[in-house]
Amino acid sequence: MLAREAILTVQVRDLRRSSRKRVLIGATLIGMDGVQQVRLKDLTSEGAGIACQVPLAGGTDVVLKRGDLFIAARVVWTEGTTAGLEFYRPVLPEDLAASCAPA
Repeated sequence: MLAREAILTVQVRDLRRSSRKRVLIGATLIGMDGVQQVRLKDLTSEGAGIACQVPLAGGTDVVLKRGDLFIAARVVWTEGTTAGLEFYRPVLPEDLAASCAPA
């Protein structure tokens, strides 16, 4: 049974299309319930992991704002005050880098 779980874990990891970059920076999340400050925990060109003040509902649409960058996304998973976002369109690596640079 343990071997099967390990295989499933590897297969789930393989579904990620790009490697995650660990970050710890602030951003703004805009949703139907309002605006809140969030902390980006990890980031790829296709999505992000965030920590938020108010728990989010899975399947909802949001806009993630960092600097001049606005990214439309869908909440794909939640666990308490953490959530995973899937971007509707991939973000160029240079745009991500510019948005993460100190202001």
